Amino acid sequence: MFLFGRGVYAGDFSRPGAGNWSDDTVRMARRVVEESLNENVDGLREADDAWMVRNLDEAVGQGKQTREEADQNLAEYRRLRAERETKRAAMTVDEQVAELLTGMDLNPRLDLDGGGTVWGCECWWMPEAEFDKRYSKHTVVVVPEPARSTA
Repeated sequence: MFLFGRGVYAGDFSRPGAGNWSDDTVRMARRVVEESLNENVDGLREADDAWMVRNLDEAVGQGKQTREEADQNLAEYRRLRAERETKRAAMTVDEQVAELLTGMDLNPRLDLDGGGTVWGCECWWMPEAEFDKRYSKHTVVVVPEPARSTA
């Protein structure tokens, strides 16, 4: 088994070369944004709410949360959704397209213990304990991180 090394998840960041969107990608994002403007927002919000209520009820039923915690989580979920909706409503289509494309560029960044960085799209990654369990019988060969173009 070959790996770039062990490291730590550093968060989601724009990967190298991000922001260099092709005209086709920008057109696709614009189409997605423009189509979303015609969606039944009330119906989507209702379906989203029902999904969250089901998940929270399930968590309460499994003893993972109390009813009070679930109610607080639902209130916070609704608050954040309303905040996102208000922010988006104030944005132009071009700003929404840029936000969508920027979000699509985000990728998990893994900072290697021996120095260097590997991106989630370049490898399989998992918690250390799971790796140790899954690959305990494999021979591990550490290889240099991949060469990248920033273009």
